[in-house]
Amino acid sequence: MFDLKTLFHKDAIIRYLKEMPVIKTSVMDTFFTDRPQNPLPIVGVDWLWPVVTELPLVRRGAPSISTISETGAIQFYEPYPLRPKKEVSAMDLNNLQLLPNASRENWASTKTDYLRRAVRKTCEAMCSVVLSGTLTWPVKLEGGGYENYQVAFGNPLTVTPGTAWDDNAAKLKDPFETLQAMKEKIAEYGYGSDLEIWAGSSAYSALFALAEAHVSKAKFTVNIDASGINVGGYLVKRMVEKYTNPQTGSAVDKLGEHDVLMIDKSAGHRLVYSAIDDLDANLLPMPFFVKPVKTDDPSGWKLIADCKPFPIPNLRAICFATVTS
Repeated sequence: MFDLKTLFHKDAIIRYLKEMPVIKTSVMDTFFTDRPQNPLPIVGVDWLWPVVTELPLVRRGAPSISTISETGAIQFYEPYPLRPKKEVSAMDLNNLQLLPNASRENWASTKTDYLRRAVRKTCEAMCSVVLSGTLTWPVKLEGGGYENYQVAFGNPLTVTPGTAWDDNAAKLKDPFETLQAMKEKIAEYGYGSDLEIWAGSSAYSALFALAEAHVSKAKFTVNIDASGINVGGYLVKRMVEKYTNPQTGSAVDKLGEHDVLMIDKSAGHRLVYSAIDDLDANLLPMPFFVKPVKTDDPSGWKLIADCKPFPIPNLRAICFATVTS
């Protein structure tokens, strides 16, 4: 009998992954580039930010000081697993036996890539959601139905513009002042050295209309090109991507159409991969693991992927503004 484990052992999976093209995702690739692996199945509160605030010096010979607030309580977060599967029927295996080894490996690589993309798309969506300060994601129950997994980190910073960008009285100075106020909010907490600015569809259209009608007064410049709209040194990019809610099947904006988002990319946002609950993976943390499991009813195999993604934003470096009505 043909054993799928010959195509899905550790070395084979590593080889497949190395040969696959990189999957590009906007939120993960821009903000969550730090992706440490946590050897525990839980995430301690000390993972949230490397250093919450600036620290004083101490005298020579004096005791050290804590980098986070010590409350006496130990707080942990419990990441839930992401575990998609791909069915392989006995008929598929019969057909697979007719193929040469190279073709079998191509088939296995294709199945691995399918699961890899499913994991990556879900991680990207979770990273998009958590920028709001609360990670809420559907959990599929064994008996059917859903419940919500929710972790509240707090609230991001916000700015209310003095004049809506789509107001008839709005001038280009109004978006400039909004962006300045957002940067100043982030700067209050010591961040702002590497800013990324995104605008939803309505917000970007309003800014485009103001920029197009602007006549330079030499106080600040405005430029429109493929990279976005540069208003006095603030480059605003259009964000209209969506993700699919797995419970409802509906498309959800990664950024609300009326919103502008400003984030310091260098502020320590993390996507932590915790130890997965699988003996075949030696209970280790992995960004992606896949294994075949034999089934009898119906006869065949299941290819099961596994990981425990847990995105952690630094909310002191994230600022939102609702700029259009």
